Amino acid sequence: MELIKKWPKSINLADKSKVMELSKTKLNMFSSLGSAKMRKKYGLFTVEGEKSVADTIDIFTPEAVICERGHVPAYIPAGTPLYETDHDEMGKLSNLTTPPSVMAVYRIPKSTDADLEVESGLYVVLDGIQDPGNLGTIVRTCHWFGIYTIFASKDTVDIFNPKSVQATMGSIAKVNVHYCDICLLLDSNPGLPVYGTLLEGENIFKATLSRNGFIVMGNEGKGISEEVRKRISVPLNIPPACADHSESLNVSVAAAITVALFRK
Repeated sequence: MELIKKWPKSINLADKSKVMELSKTKLNMFSSLGSAKMRKKYGLFTVEGEKSVADTIDIFTPEAVICERGHVPAYIPAGTPLYETDHDEMGKLSNLTTPPSVMAVYRIPKSTDADLEVESGLYVVLDGIQDPGNLGTIVRTCHWFGIYTIFASKDTVDIFNPKSVQATMGSIAKVNVHYCDICLLLDSNPGLPVYGTLLEGENIFKATLSRNGFIVMGNEGKGISEEVRKRISVPLNIPPACADHSESLNVSVAAAITVALFRK
């Protein structure tokens, strides 16, 4: 799925005199977007908070920007549908414990088939990640370390889930997440090594790591699936420093450690 869609930056900012009241119909529609079914029905998703909206307003196509009265941002491009409402209604719209003063509703970019034959580079591959917070954190981490393409299995959680979006902290505008058959992806690129974190893998702190390849991160409970595991050419292990450790690392933490070591 191609996430990045350029929205032309306007010199003229939104005319605050044209701010509209949010109707009950739009309130009900926008507040339903926490559901995957409703996101698919309307083709919309939400981004919440001043920084995240500022980071994404020039990338995605806005259906609406909604502000609490008295909090209209100065950076909204001219022509953007701009609405205001009260604090209670912002609470109904928001998926956060404390509702923000501004949120944006964007059109979900049209899905495109990813080119499964890729150029040399470093890519993260997600195999069945289920927690939206983990997905968003991994996207944010990849952005930090300069990895702009993630491939995800089709059973990985939706990147447009509000919790995923929030956890990216705006990096959803910079990192492409492609949902695909990841076994086919790996088979289509025999020249690139496939790294994966496995218990029987080589100590990652001592391993020689390439600048190119796929880094596979598995499901939170089951790890890397059997079919994908067969395709791992370089198994890696993140060893604990002592015996009294918890059962395993959180997948987003493991991804951060792994990517950081590849970038060292």
